[in-house]
Amino acid sequence: MSTSRRSPIVVGVDGSGSSLDAVGWAARAAELRSVPLKLVSAYQVKALYTSFVALPSHIGSEEHAAAESILASAALVARRSVENPDALPIIAEPIVGPTIQAMLEQSYSASMMVVGSRGNGEYFAELLGSVSTAVAVQAHCPVVIVPGSVEVHSSRGPVVLGVDVSAHNQNAVRLAFEEASLRGTGLVAVHVSTDELVPSPDASVTDRSDAIVSNGRTILAESMSGWSEQYPDVEVQQTVLRGNVVEKILEVASRAQAVVVGSSGRNGFSDRLLGSTVRSLAHRVDCPLIIARG
Repeated sequence: MSTSRRSPIVVGVDGSGSSLDAVGWAARAAELRSVPLKLVSAYQVKALYTSFVALPSHIGSEEHAAAESILASAALVARRSVENPDALPIIAEPIVGPTIQAMLEQSYSASMMVVGSRGNGEYFAELLGSVSTAVAVQAHCPVVIVPGSVEVHSSRGPVVLGVDVSAHNQNAVRLAFEEASLRGTGLVAVHVSTDELVPSPDASVTDRSDAIVSNGRTILAESMSGWSEQYPDVEVQQTVLRGNVVEKILEVASRAQAVVVGSSGRNGFSDRLLGSTVRSLAHRVDCPLIIARG
């Protein structure tokens, strides 16, 4: 099942190898969804003349030209990353202003935001800190963090979905099914349980273990209900694990094409996602990390 929305996939670029990896993945994602690709490069004008109502045209021209050059190179990468280059609509836009603000404003009209895991200068200097966290927390659409040297056309491995009881869980489930369907692969739905979910501390070890697994299976069954009927082409495997959320997700995702998680929650994966966990996953996972938003 393909998306009917025509909102573009927006990717932030700064000319670094990491951002170009993100461009390649975003271009292929846009092609699979039949939506436009929008390349955005934010830059700051070094010379500030606050006495002007509007900056003279020559102020910032050098920075603007540099951004346009970066976007032109990114467009070439995008064309090389898709199967039918002539059919992919590409929009390139240099934007004056802070990176976080620029990306968040773009998220209002985007179907997905894509960023690389590292970059050059101010744009990506703290990507796995302030920028990625701010975008993941505040964006109005799904956010994808793409690691370096990702295989754009890889058909190996499933899509891995981290399932919890968050408000954004169903958004994550929908994204995961869509991604698996578009890429012609299976879906592994994982719920990582903790002892905190067992109400009786006096229960035996066996009873507590059984209760944890049973609770996890219930969460998975409720979260996944009805989606296989919408995506009959996607083979689903449901797994309940115990332990550290990040470590368990990484174990399952060792050969995945993408990992999909929600952005907020309780008693599960996403309440610990924003902050150290998302940075840990983005640093360590070998495939794109898709964070459900909206």
